[in-house]
Amino acid sequence: MTYRWVMLLVLIISSNLCFGQSGLNPKIEKILSHSTFEYASVGLSVKSIEGEEIINIDADKKYIPASSLKLITTFLALEEFGEDFTFTTRIGYSGEIDKAGTLNGNIVVIGSGDPTLGSSRYGENNGWDKVLNKIIDSIKKVGIKCVEGKIEVKTNVFQGQAICPSWSYSDIANYYGSGAWGLNFNENKFDLYFSANVSEESVATLDHISPEIPNMYFQSEVIVKGPKTGDNAYIYGDAFHYSKIIRGSIPYSNKPFVIKGAIPNPPLSLGFVLENALSQKGIKCNGSFVSKDPIKKSDFNQLLSLKSPSLSRIVKEANFESINLYCEALLRMLGRKSKKEGSFEAGLEYISEALVLKEIPKNSFNLNDGSGLSPRNTITPSAFTQFLNVQCEKIGKKNLQKYIPHVGVSGTVKSIMATKAGQKKFYLKSGSMGGVLTYTGIFESKSGKQYTICFMSNNHSKGNRSVKVQAEKIFELLYQNL
Repeated sequence: MTYRWVMLLVLIISSNLCFGQSGLNPKIEKILSHSTFEYASVGLSVKSIEGEEIINIDADKKYIPASSLKLITTFLALEEFGEDFTFTTRIGYSGEIDKAGTLNGNIVVIGSGDPTLGSSRYGENNGWDKVLNKIIDSIKKVGIKCVEGKIEVKTNVFQGQAICPSWSYSDIANYYGSGAWGLNFNENKFDLYFSANVSEESVATLDHISPEIPNMYFQSEVIVKGPKTGDNAYIYGDAFHYSKIIRGSIPYSNKPFVIKGAIPNPPLSLGFVLENALSQKGIKCNGSFVSKDPIKKSDFNQLLSLKSPSLSRIVKEANFESINLYCEALLRMLGRKSKKEGSFEAGLEYISEALVLKEIPKNSFNLNDGSGLSPRNTITPSAFTQFLNVQCEKIGKKNLQKYIPHVGVSGTVKSIMATKAGQKKFYLKSGSMGGVLTYTGIFESKSGKQYTICFMSNNHSKGNRSVKVQAEKIFELLYQNL
C-alpha cells in the first residue's frame, strides 16, 4: 500500500472517530444538563483500550473518587506482591513450661497485618470462633495449664496510625471505618443485635454483641421507625475507647436487627478475648498487652501458623464488596515492602511514585488513604483511565476485569443498568459517599471495541440514586454508539 493510500485511510478513520465523538458529546451533555447535576461537578473520561481518549468532559479536573480508588490500591498490590501472596499470623509462647504445666512466660501472638484473620466470608472454618478454638487447642496441646505471664500481641509489622487522620469522626466507630492494624480479627467488626418489634418512635432494646468484647459499654438512643425506613443508626466513639454511643433509627422488625461496629483497638481487644476464652477453659493468665517490639527467634516457640487466603481472593473481595480494611492493610504492606515502613505515609508515597511511573501527572491526584473513605482524596477521571490502560497493557484486559465487579452480575454494581442492553458489557467499581458517586472500569461497546471509563459526580444535591439513573443513560449511549 502506498504512502498516499495509508494517509487517506488514517484520515478516514480519524474523521469517523471525530464524527462519533462529536455526535455523542451533545447527547451526553444533554444528560448532564439534567437537574440532578445542578451545581454539581461531573467528569467523564473514555479511552480506547489502546490509550486514545475518545471522550473528555471535564476529565482533567480533580474529583473525590470514593471507593473507586480501591482499584488503584489493589492493582498495585497485585503488581507488587503477586496473586499467590499470603499473610501469616503466628501464635506461640516465650519462656518455659514446667512439669506442672505452668508457662513461665507469655503467650505470644505475632500479627502480620492480615485483614482476613477470623473472617467468616472465607468459610465457617475460618470464622473467628473456629480460629479462637484453634489457638486454644494449640496452647492446650503442649500442656499449658496456667500462664504466669500475659498474652502479648505483637504489632510491629505496621508503624504509625492505624486509622487515616482525615477520616470522618462519624465513620471511625462503624465497621467500615475500623482502620488497619498490625493485628486484625473478624474484620475488626462486631455485630450489635437489637429488638426492633416495639411501637414506632420507641427506643430499641440492645440485646447482645457478637463476638463478645470484654469491657464494652453502649449507650443506645436508637429509635424504631417504619418497616421500610432502612438502617439509619450510627455508632460514635474514639477508636481506642470501649464506651460507645449509638444514635439514629432502625426499621420495625419481628426479627433481631443487626448493625455493625468497629472493634476498639483490635490488637488489645484480641488479647482480652483470648484471655477470657482461656479462662473459660480453666487456663488462667495475668492480663494482656500490645507490644511494638519484634521478638527474638530464640525467645519464641511457635505453636500455630495461620495463613490468609491468597491475595487474588483478597483483592476480589476488596473490590466486589468494597471492604475498606483490606485496602488499608494492602496500602501499609506496600509501604513496608518498598519503604521499609508499614505506615499510611509510606504506602501513599509508594502509590504516588508508581502512578508517576505510569505517566500519570503528579498534580492530577492527591491521595490520603488506600480505600477511598477519606473525602480528601482527589483524582482526575483522565488519570484514572490512564492507570487502567497501563494495567490492561501490563496484565491483559481479561486478567484485569476478573477483579472488577461485573455489572448486573456481582458486587456493588449487581443491580445497575437493569433495563439496558449493554448491562453485562461493563465491569465497574462504584464509589459513593454523601454527594459523591463514581464508576470506574472497563467496557465493550456494541461494535465489539474495548474501552476504559471513569465517571465522577461530586456535590450533587438530589442524591446518589438520581445520579445513578443518569449515569446508566450515559453508559447505554456509550455502549450503543462507540
